[in-house]
Amino acid sequence: MACEVNIRDLSKVTLNNGILIESSTGVGMVAGIAASHIIASYGMDQVAAMDSEDFPPVSIVYNARPKLPSRVYCSGSKNLAIFTSEIPLPVKTHRSVASALLKWGLNCGCRTFVSLDGIPAENNNKTENGKPHLWAVGTTDAARSAIEKAGLEQLQTGMISGISAIMLNEGRVNKYNVIGLFAEAREDMPDAAGAAALVQGLNKLFSPFNFAIKPLLDEAKHIQSQIEHMRKQGEPATKEQYSIYG
Repeated sequence: MACEVNIRDLSKVTLNNGILIESSTGVGMVAGIAASHIIASYGMDQVAAMDSEDFPPVSIVYNARPKLPSRVYCSGSKNLAIFTSEIPLPVKTHRSVASALLKWGLNCGCRTFVSLDGIPAENNNKTENGKPHLWAVGTTDAARSAIEKAGLEQLQTGMISGISAIMLNEGRVNKYNVIGLFAEAREDMPDAAGAAALVQGLNKLFSPFNFAIKPLLDEAKHIQSQIEHMRKQGEPATKEQYSIYG
C-alpha cells in the first residue's frame, strides 16, 4: 500500500514559471546545508509543511516554537520554493514525497524542478582545483540544454536512488523539466564543501540566482553542528532499519 503524504499549506503560493528545489537529507547532509544557506540568503518564509503517519514522530523547536521537520519555504520575488527536511525520511515514503512535491509545485505555478543530493566520494577524490565533483542530470531536452549552457558536467552513466530518483523518473515519464544536481560528498560527516558545490551549480543554472559561496563556507562549522545536533536529538525516533539510499 502506498504511503499517504500530506502537504499542509500555511499560506497561498502563486509563482510564474517558478522553480521548486527539493533538498531532503542525504549523503554528507549537503542538500540540507545548501537549503539552509539558500533560505537564509533570501529570507524565505515557510509556506507549507509535509507530514505523514509514516514519518518519524519528531518536532523541531525554533525560537521556543515547534515546527514539523519537513517544510516548504518560498520567495515570491525570486519565484522560488524550496523543500527541506531535517530528518531522514523512510525509504518507503520516497515515492509519495516526490509525487506530492511535484503535484504541489505544479499547482503553485512551478515549471522547473531541481533535486539536490550528494554522491558518496570515492577515496575523497576531488577535481583538480580541490573542489568536489558536481554532476547534473536532466529529464527533457530543455533541461539538458540548460545544463549544457551552464557548463555543468552531465552524468553519463550511473544510478541515482531516493527521492531524487523518483523526481527524475516522474519528470522523464511526464515530460516535466527536472534537473538533478549531485555533489561528491563525504559520508562520515556533514560536508559543507559539497553543499557549496550544489549552490554554485544553482548559480550557474539560473542567472537570477547569485548565492554567495564564501559565507556558506565561513559558516559551515555552525551549520554543520546545528544540523548534526538536531539529527542526534531525533535519532531515537528515526532508528528504523532502513538505509537512505536503499
